[in-house]
Amino acid sequence: MNATLLFYLSAYAFGLWKAFVSRPVWGVYVYFLCFYMHAPSQWWGKSLPEFRWAMVASLVTIVAIILNTPRRGFRFFGFRENWLLIALFLLVSIQTPFALVPEFHKEYVFLLFKFIMFIFIVQNTVWTAKDLERVIWVNLFGGAYLAYMGMSMHTGGRLEGIGTPGMESANQLGQQFAVLIFAGGYLLLQKFRLSHVFVSIALCFILMALFMTESRGVLAAMAVTGLLAAIFIPQGKRGKVATFGALSIVAASLLMGPQIIARFQGVEQDNLGEMKDASAQSRVVIIKSQWEMSKSSPVFGHGHRGTLILSPDYIDEKYFAHGTGHRASHNVVMAFLVDHGFVGLGIYLILIVTCAWRIWLIKRPVDLLPEKMQQEFVFLSSLKVGCTLALVCFFLSGMGSNNKKLEGDIWMFAFIPLVSARMHRIVRKQERLEEMEVKESL
Repeated sequence: MNATLLFYLSAYAFGLWKAFVSRPVWGVYVYFLCFYMHAPSQWWGKSLPEFRWAMVASLVTIVAIILNTPRRGFRFFGFRENWLLIALFLLVSIQTPFALVPEFHKEYVFLLFKFIMFIFIVQNTVWTAKDLERVIWVNLFGGAYLAYMGMSMHTGGRLEGIGTPGMESANQLGQQFAVLIFAGGYLLLQKFRLSHVFVSIALCFILMALFMTESRGVLAAMAVTGLLAAIFIPQGKRGKVATFGALSIVAASLLMGPQIIARFQGVEQDNLGEMKDASAQSRVVIIKSQWEMSKSSPVFGHGHRGTLILSPDYIDEKYFAHGTGHRASHNVVMAFLVDHGFVGLGIYLILIVTCAWRIWLIKRPVDLLPEKMQQEFVFLSSLKVGCTLALVCFFLSGMGSNNKKLEGDIWMFAFIPLVSARMHRIVRKQERLEEMEVKESL
């Protein structure tokens, strides 16, 4: 039997066993194992029976959570982001009978429910800063595995189709890699440890694979997010951020091959005022057509994949995907507008802003606390910035390629509130100590 298959089965069984006998967070590790080593789409998984590996891992983890319910109770409804996601889920569910193609729409209803359950699982298994760090490690090493597999199979052209769930296209794969780079890169702001070597190696693989996707939207989003990183610098980390920023610029200049430069030049306009690249030009045409589509149902939209369904009536056939007779959305904002109207789009944008706004919160010293807790606070501060920038980069990437069904933003919706909640608890301890000092001085 193939060694990769043996590793997958052993890690899967061991992780779920640990979720029961040790800590449920092991179930989250198994979920990410299923995500990155997606057995149904890998050659080594063809010999396995049909099995919903990720879903079974999630169900087992939920049972483990119930059996190990923390004394404080379940942690989910205390975060406003979760309420917004529930509101979006209710809207999408109500839309079902009115959607243009209810069968398509039901797929997104189920997917959104799955996303909400994933957030519930993460927020009730990741109990400490160390847990969250390890979850990001698992993602980094999973991303590095994907990058290695992609580069080893690459024979030319853009890197895509490497057997990833929902990320077969180069743009979608690049968006996932960008999330990992920002969320994982901020782990390196800690005091140097041996684990930094492995994190750095994983990030190098991921960065190389990202550039091989040649995704203009992702690279442009990373450039904008990089500028934001120069503004939102974690406390006491200015020197390291500047160093890593300079290294990133050097790496980008080395990896920016002629194919990528040619793709960016295709966005320029010719003497007639039209874009040289047909792909870039088609995106502008699609966005204009989507605006017209939204006018016939502006409040609640047409249902999931509305752009694809309506495209023959609004878009010239020369812009259709080859051999399909249709054209899908390439912009997440316009996809939400057409699919779920101004109500759905409004909920999604508020969700993004609400989560990203947490980057402004809790910027105070905690010098009265024990050194270990101060170090944890500084680490969480760095992690919150990294995850927030990852969310922003993912959203900006969606302006060039629809990422509505991907999980990158969902992971950040789960992680960022957790980090903020832990930081709030540390600050409250600091405030209690300050109150005690005042009382003693009186």
